[in-house]
Amino acid sequence: MDVVIHRQIEVLDKILPKWTDLKEEFREITVFQDINWLRSWWNYKSRKEKIMPYIVEIKERNKTIGIIPLYCSWKKFASLSFRILKPIGSELSDYLIPILSKDYSPKELLGAALKKIYADKSNWDYIDWGDIPENSVFDSVLNCQLTEEYLLIGRERTDVCPFLVLNQDFEEVKNKFNKQLVKEILKKERKLKRKGDLTYLKALAEHDIEPIMNKFFELHCERWKYTNTPSRFRFEEEREHALLVAKGLFKNSTLHLTYLRFNNEIIAVEFAMADENKIYLYLTAFNNKFSKYSVGNILLYNLILNASQDEYGMVDFTRGDENYKQEWGTKNNFNLKYVFFNRSIKSKLYKMITQTYYSKQFKQEFIAKRLLAKSVIRTFTLILSITAKFRPLLK
Repeated sequence: MDVVIHRQIEVLDKILPKWTDLKEEFREITVFQDINWLRSWWNYKSRKEKIMPYIVEIKERNKTIGIIPLYCSWKKFASLSFRILKPIGSELSDYLIPILSKDYSPKELLGAALKKIYADKSNWDYIDWGDIPENSVFDSVLNCQLTEEYLLIGRERTDVCPFLVLNQDFEEVKNKFNKQLVKEILKKERKLKRKGDLTYLKALAEHDIEPIMNKFFELHCERWKYTNTPSRFRFEEEREHALLVAKGLFKNSTLHLTYLRFNNEIIAVEFAMADENKIYLYLTAFNNKFSKYSVGNILLYNLILNASQDEYGMVDFTRGDENYKQEWGTKNNFNLKYVFFNRSIKSKLYKMITQTYYSKQFKQEFIAKRLLAKSVIRTFTLILSITAKFRPLLK
């Protein structure tokens, strides 16, 4: 078994299988491992900041049996720069797990990959891997089998990820919903239908995507315009990225773009993704003029109804603990964050930094203890920075 670290993003197009093979031959694949999603993410992220690919490929007799698509970014503290590895897709993806062949032991694959990564510790100081589904194969292997070998690993829960289990009997699914919620949705839906033509639709052709997404951007911007968190889609580059993602997902039949049309106007849009068994709710937008009719809820109700009829097994509400998700009879899963340090002096220093400057718990310590710890860290950082600066001159 060979492990290779690639530092060219073009490698992903060569080694990542097409969607159908990915789903059939590799473990726990979601739409967030699709090449179109990863490529779109890379193009978007690399325009915003300096990043470098760090793609780990596991091979057996020239056949790719594992892929861990990471990237390297830099974070400065005082005068010292630290190299941070993260999975490609971070921040915009809800689930981030390695791509591992079903034909091999996940412990063997991950063990080989981590051994190679740790052997390359001169090129990274810290691995920040979030959005790992709890009880996934990746979590189980790391938590139960590999932590003894890599003592500088940390694990913590981060986000709630509610999901709704479906079956073909929609009445049974509906019984899980909050009764008052259902009553209000059906009442408001009837009111709208008395005033005009209300239709639930799904984008079925590629030429439909752009006008629907443009309406989505418009509604999203209007919805969040006067809040503390205005829509990111007010920026052209954000709209371009989302549109390219939608078109890329459509090519692999993983786009699930649905909307409500009232007469000739789109009044709510759900930008979601889907594989053969699961729909992932990603982003929603609706017309504020129709807020009294709860058109977002009407749209979601119809989405779940049609998903049941189409024999999907689950609607994943993705990460976030918003109260409305519980009204739909969801169960909770959790995402985790793993952090990895190596035994280099610089990595150990960064671990000290994260446990002080970036730690909520440390902020509750006595002020004298905090000041002393920070003083030690600053001094040590300065020494390392000076040493790094003059090391070339001493050779």
